[in-house]
Amino acid sequence: MIMVASQGGGDYENLPVGRYRAACYRIIDMGTHKRSYQDQDPKEKREVRLYWEVSHQLQVDDAGAEEWGAIQMTDGRPFSTSKKYTASLHENATLHKHLKSWRGRSFTEDELKSFDLAKVLGVTCDIEIVEYGTEGKTAVDSIYKPDGGAKVIETVNETQDFDVEVYCQEWTGQSSAESKKMCDIFETLPPWLKEEISTSKEVTNAQQNASTPAQPAAPTAPQQGGGLADLSSDDKDEDIPF
Repeated sequence: MIMVASQGGGDYENLPVGRYRAACYRIIDMGTHKRSYQDQDPKEKREVRLYWEVSHQLQVDDAGAEEWGAIQMTDGRPFSTSKKYTASLHENATLHKHLKSWRGRSFTEDELKSFDLAKVLGVTCDIEIVEYGTEGKTAVDSIYKPDGGAKVIETVNETQDFDVEVYCQEWTGQSSAESKKMCDIFETLPPWLKEEISTSKEVTNAQQNASTPAQPAAPTAPQQGGGLADLSSDDKDEDIPF
């Protein structure tokens, strides 16, 4: 289902350069967008943004000894950071590389055929924050399996998994409890992210093709989103939550 450190200003304080202990609490399917890189022709890319809450920072004393120290924002809330990815598990994709480093082992061929990104919700990791661009901005550069292995924990922030295709059911006559849930999650997102999702191929097509007001769908088995859920694994290794 993506990563950049939370921008300065607003409700969040920017994380300084360093290594941190964190846990994923939010996955946002941003839909498909046309992007161009280095003067190349624009290409459609499905994008996802992952969010982590940060609990500890790796600190080194004058003698070189390392220890993890608890950190939080001045108002007592946990720091938050995020990164945007292309939703791809190709071996050269950043998402693939970061998930591989996070879990501490490679994916099997069967796992790569279909991976449910929602499995990383609540999972701990170490993240490396580096300088990004100018004006003192920072960004997530790397993700690592923490000492003792990745664990599933209860996060301070509510865990959220936003599926843009389920959200689009509000315009396709398939309004349901799940699509209403996506609307509720959408309303909690920052304005700039709402704008990104609203201009995605999926949302614009759904709105343009809507011919009748959305009506509640007849009760059916729970529906799966057709997009990022296709990135599920049957892996049952208890040492690796995903």
